[in-house]
Amino acid sequence: MNPVSDVVSSVDGSIWQIEVNRPQRANALRRRTIRQIEAVLDAAETQGSEATRATGVVLTGGPERFSAGADLFELAGTIDDLGFDDELERLCRRLTRSPLPIVAAVEGACYGGAVDLAWSCDAVVVSDEARLAVPSAGLGILYNPASLARLHARLGSQTVRRLVVLQQELSGRQLPPGTAMIVRAGTTVETAKGLLAGRHLDSAATTATKALLASLDSAEGFDAADWQSEREALLASPARRAELEARRAGIGKDRTNAPQ
Repeated sequence: MNPVSDVVSSVDGSIWQIEVNRPQRANALRRRTIRQIEAVLDAAETQGSEATRATGVVLTGGPERFSAGADLFELAGTIDDLGFDDELERLCRRLTRSPLPIVAAVEGACYGGAVDLAWSCDAVVVSDEARLAVPSAGLGILYNPASLARLHARLGSQTVRRLVVLQQELSGRQLPPGTAMIVRAGTTVETAKGLLAGRHLDSAATTATKALLASLDSAEGFDAADWQSEREALLASPARRAELEARRAGIGKDRTNAPQ
C-alpha cells in the first residue's frame, strides 16, 4: 500500500494550491514533505502550454493550521540536523525565485520553520487569529542564519526579536503593517486566490524580478549594474515585443468600440 502523501495539490483554473496534509502531526514538516512540495512546484512551473500553464500558487496548511514547523521526530538533536535545515532552506529559496507568484495562506498555528516557509512567499495572507512562534532559542538552537536574515528583511527587526529572542507567540492581528495581509479566520485561501486571479505574467520577467528582490532582501551588496544585461535581454526579447503589440491592439480595439 502506498503511504499517504504529506501534500495535497489541486488546480482551480490557472491557480495551483499546495496544502500540507499531516493533521496527525499538526502539519509538521519532514524531509518528505519538503520534497513533495518541490515536486508540485516542478509540475506547476512546467506543465501545460503557455496558454494553460499555472499563473500562481497558493501554499496552505488547510483551515485548521498552517504548520507546527520541523517535525521533532525527524531531528536527531545533533549536528546532523543541519541536513534538515539545508533542505528547508533550499525550498525557501525555491519559493523566493520561482517564476510563479506564490502566496501563503496562514490559518491557526504557524511555528518555527513554517514561519520561514510562509514569509519566503511573495505575499502572506494571515488569519487575524493565526498564532506565530519561533521557539529556536528555547530549544538551544541558533536559528539558520540565512533564514533569520530573510525573516529580518521581511518581518522587520522588532518582530523577529519578539519571536526569536523574547520567544513570544504573536497573533495575526499583532503583526506590523506591511508584513502580511490580515483577514478574518477562514478566508485566507479565498483571499490568496483573489490576489492571483486574472494575472498574465511573463515567466522570464517574473523570475528576474523575483531574483532581484531576493538579492535586496539579502545582506549582500546590491549593484544595479549587475542586472543591466538581464534587463536589456528582456527588453529585446520576442515575447516582450509580442506582448507590447497585443496590448497596443487591445487599446485600438477599445477606442473603436467606444460609444460615439
